[in-house]
Amino acid sequence: MNNQLIEASAGTGKTQALANRLIDLLVEGEKPQNIVALTFSRAAAGEIFERFVQLLADYALNGRDDDASPERKREYARLLRETIATQHLSQIGTLDSFLMRVLRSFPLELGLVGKIGIMDEFEAESEQARLSFSILRRTDERLKKKFVDAFYLAMNRENVRSFMIAYRGFIKEWHQLYLSERDEAEWGNAARIWSDECLFPVADVAELAAAADGIAGFVEGAKWRDFQQWIRSFRGSLSELKGFAKAFIEQGGLFSGNLLEVVFSRKTYCFDAQQTAALRRAFRAVFGFVLARKLELAQGIFRIIAPFEREYQLKVRSRGKIVFADVPRMIAALSPQQRLALEYRMDSRIRAWAFDEFQDTSREQWRAIANLVDEARQSADGKSVFLVGDTKQAIYGWRNGDVRIFAAEKDSHVYENLEKLQTYRSSPAVVEAVNKIFAYGPVKDRFPAWRCGEHVSAKKDLTGWVQTAEATGASMDDFVGPVKAALEAVDPLARGLSAAILVRSNTFGEYLVNELKARGMANVVWEGESDILDTVALGGFLDLVALCDHPGDMLAYRHFLMTPLAVRKYPRGVPEAAEISREMAELFTSKGLVRGLRELRTLLPENPAAAWSEFTESRFTDMLRAAGEFELKRGPQTRLSDFADFLQSRTKRSLADAGSIRVMTIHRSKGLGFDYVVLPLYEPKGLYRNPDGPLVEPGRWVLPDPGVQVAANTPELAGAYTLRQDRVEQEALCTYYVSMTRAKRMMSIILHPAPKTASATVRFSDLVRAGLGVGAIGDPSLLPDLSRENAPAPTFPAEMRFAAVKRAARERTKRRMPSSILRSGMSAGALFAPSGGKQAMAMDIGTEIHCQLARIEWLAAEAAHDPFARELVKPPGAVELWRERAYEIFRDGVWESGQFDRVVFLDTPQGRSAIVYDFKTNRPQRGESAADFVTRMRTTYTPQLCAYRAAIAQLAGIPPGRVACRLLMVRTRGVIEI
Repeated sequence: MNNQLIEASAGTGKTQALANRLIDLLVEGEKPQNIVALTFSRAAAGEIFERFVQLLADYALNGRDDDASPERKREYARLLRETIATQHLSQIGTLDSFLMRVLRSFPLELGLVGKIGIMDEFEAESEQARLSFSILRRTDERLKKKFVDAFYLAMNRENVRSFMIAYRGFIKEWHQLYLSERDEAEWGNAARIWSDECLFPVADVAELAAAADGIAGFVEGAKWRDFQQWIRSFRGSLSELKGFAKAFIEQGGLFSGNLLEVVFSRKTYCFDAQQTAALRRAFRAVFGFVLARKLELAQGIFRIIAPFEREYQLKVRSRGKIVFADVPRMIAALSPQQRLALEYRMDSRIRAWAFDEFQDTSREQWRAIANLVDEARQSADGKSVFLVGDTKQAIYGWRNGDVRIFAAEKDSHVYENLEKLQTYRSSPAVVEAVNKIFAYGPVKDRFPAWRCGEHVSAKKDLTGWVQTAEATGASMDDFVGPVKAALEAVDPLARGLSAAILVRSNTFGEYLVNELKARGMANVVWEGESDILDTVALGGFLDLVALCDHPGDMLAYRHFLMTPLAVRKYPRGVPEAAEISREMAELFTSKGLVRGLRELRTLLPENPAAAWSEFTESRFTDMLRAAGEFELKRGPQTRLSDFADFLQSRTKRSLADAGSIRVMTIHRSKGLGFDYVVLPLYEPKGLYRNPDGPLVEPGRWVLPDPGVQVAANTPELAGAYTLRQDRVEQEALCTYYVSMTRAKRMMSIILHPAPKTASATVRFSDLVRAGLGVGAIGDPSLLPDLSRENAPAPTFPAEMRFAAVKRAARERTKRRMPSSILRSGMSAGALFAPSGGKQAMAMDIGTEIHCQLARIEWLAAEAAHDPFARELVKPPGAVELWRERAYEIFRDGVWESGQFDRVVFLDTPQGRSAIVYDFKTNRPQRGESAADFVTRMRTTYTPQLCAYRAAIAQLAGIPPGRVACRLLMVRTRGVIEI
C-alpha cells in the first residue's frame, strides 16, 4: 500500500479516514497486531479503535463502496472477528504508551534496573528535592566552592535569599533543555554563535564607564546626564527603560544609517558624525555587556545542571523511576549499534504505521521512532506509513509539539499528499465565518506564514449563524453580561442543543462560571482542572499537618490561630506550637492521616451548611482521597508535612452532566463539537508577544534570553528570536482556529473592546472585527439580541427545535481495591498503631519479598523441601503462569482494581482450572497457637481471596468452583487454603 499524508482541516473526517486505512490494510492481508496506529490522548485512541470496529461491523452488514455482495460482507465479518479476537494484542494507542512499551521491552539495553514506573509530578519533584539535598550536603570543600561559584554565575551574579528554593527552581527551569542540548560547547560559546566578529563585543564595567564619559555634553540638561549615568551604572537589565535610553532604543535604527536623531519630549535631537559614532559605541557597550552576562549565565547553567543530571541518571532514572519526557529521549540516546539491534527486532513485528494528529509530534518523540518509520516508508515488501494531521490545529507547542516535523514530511516527496477541506461538522454560516477570518481574511494578510485553504460545508441545508458583539470593557467582569445575554437569548438547553463556552485560560473560565452562577445561571459547569486547595477552609487542617513535623513553623501556627478549627479544637485557648506539634504527631502517627483528618473534621458542625459550603465539603472529601493515596505512596524519606506539596500537585476535574452548559479551555475542546458555542475573547495580551525563554539553535548553541532589543539588533540572534516569536503567534492563531471550528450550528463571539487610539498590540478580536465586523452571518430572523441581558428568544426553525432530553443524573461508580491494604482488613491508622513501627517495617520487607518472589517462575522439584516451596514447583497440566499481574474489571456495579501475586492455570479432565496464590509475611503473635494463627489469617484474608476468585472467573471464564485460593506464608513456610 502506498504511503499517504493527509492534511485534514477541522471536522473533515480524519478519524474516519484513518479507520478506513486500517481496514484497507486488513483487506490486503495485514494482521491487526502488526499495525501500529498512534495518537496523542487515550480518548482519541479509544475513538480510533471504536470507529475502526464500527466501520468493520457496518461493512459486514451492509457492504462497502456500493459492493454489498455476500462474499464481500463475509470477508469483513471475518476481519471483524479476527480484530476482536486479537484485541489484547492491538497496537492502537498513544505515542507515549507505545514508547513506554518499547522501554519496558528492552530495559537492559536502556540501562534500567528494577521495576520501571512513571513518576507523577509529586514523586518527580520529591526525587529532585532529595537529590538536591544530597548534592548540597557534600563535604568536599573544593567541590563546594566550585558549586557555589557556578551557582553565582548561573544566578546572573545575584545573591538569593533562599538558596535551596532558588536551586530547586533553577533545576526545574533548565533541566529539560539540558537533556536536549548536552554538549558543553553549545552553552555560552561565542564562537558557535558568531562565526565572524560580533557586532557587540562583550563589554565590562570599565568600558561602560568610558562609553558614558564619551557622550558627555552632547545635550544640555539633567535628562542627558541621567542617560549618561544609566550607561555608567548599567548592569544587564533592559526591562525598565526610560528617558533618552528608552527613546533611542524603541525608535530603532541605532546601528544603521549615517547620522542618528531622536525624538524626546516632542523635540528632535540631531547628532553629527562624531557624536553618532560615540553614541553607537555606548550602545554597543551596553548590548555587549548584556551578551557577556548571558554567555556567563549559559556557562554557569551547564556547570550546575551537568552534575545534577549525572546524579539523577545514576540514582533515579537508571533505577526505573522515570517521567514520560524521559522515555523518547532514552530511546533516541542509544548508540547506533544498540538502536540498530533494537529496531531490527521491532521492525520485524510492524508492517504498517498510522499517525493521527501528527502535527503535535515532538522532536524527542520523532527522533525515537523516525528510523523505524523511515524503514517502513522506503521498504519494498509492502510496508507503509499513513500520516494525518493539520498544521492549523497545532496547539501543543508548550508540550514540545513541533509542527515543522509535519511540514518536513509533507515536503519529503515520499507520500501521496492529500488535503481535506470539506467539513462534516459545521453549518455553512460557521464555515463562512472561518473562511472570512482565516482563509482569505485579515489573518492571511497580517501573518504571511499562515496557511489555510477555503473550507466547504458538506451540510448545505444546515441552518446556523455566527454573531459578534462587543464586551462593555476590558476586564473579565465586562464579559459576563454579554455571555449571559447570549445564553439566555438562545436558550440552547431548552431546545435540546449542546452548548459550550470556550476560554483561553483556567482563571477566566472559573471566574466566568462563578459569576454566571451568582447571577442565577445554575446550569453552567466548569469542565477543567481545579486545585483541591482552591478553598481556604482546608488551610487549618494542613497547618496541623505541617506543625506535626515542624513545631517551629510559626507561619502555620499563626494561620491556624485564625481558623474556625482552632476555636473548636481548643475552646479554652490554643496552646503553644510545640504542644500542638506533639499532639498532632501522636494523632497522625497512631491513627494515620485519613483517620486523623476525619477526626478533626468531627469537631466542626455536622451540618455542612453551618460549617462551610457543600463545595468545601466536597473538597474535604477530595483531600481525604488524596491523603489515602499519599499514605500508599509514602517512602521512608517522605514526611507528613510533605502532604501539602502532594496536595498542591493534585487537581480535581469536574464533568458536566447532560443538560449542562459546558465551560472549558479551548485546548480541552479539541476533538469535540457543539451545536452552539460562545467564544468570549478576553485578551489582556495581544498576539504580538515577546515570549520568554532561551534562544536555541539545536545542536549549535544555547543562550539565555538577551531581550528583544539585543536579539533584534544582533543578526545571528534575530533569526532564532523571530522563529520563537512566530511559533508563539502561530500557536495562538491555531488555538483560535480550533475554537471557531468547534461550532456545529451557531456561534456568539464576544469581542475585546477596540483600542481607542492606534496601538501596536493586535488582538484576535481585531482580526474578527476586520473579517466579520460587529454584526452577523446567517439568517437575521434567527439572531438573538446580545445588546442587553434577558433578551427575548428568537424563533428557530423546526430543525433546530429539538425536544429536550431528560437524562438521569450522572452515577458515580464505586471503586473496590482488594489488593490494597486499606481495603483488605488493615486501615491506614493501623500502620501507625503502638506496634505500627514493626508493621510499617513489615510492609517494606513485604514489598521486597514480593519483588524477589515475582522473579521465580518455577522451582526445581528437588529444591522443594517444605510445603511453601512445593507450591512453586510446576504442577502437571500447568499451561500458563501469571506473576504480579494487575487487573481492572467491572463487577456487581463496582469498578474493581487489584493485583494477583501468582496465578497458575491448569488443564484438568474437568476443564480449565486455576490456583490463585497470595504471599503473606504475617507470623503468629506472642502466645498464639498455630491453629489460632490459621483461623486469624483465614478471617482476615478470605474477602480478598474471594474477590480474586471472582475476578479470575470473570477474566478467564473459569467457573468459581474450579478456582482454588491459597495463602503462601513466607515466614512460617506454610500454606493456608481459603
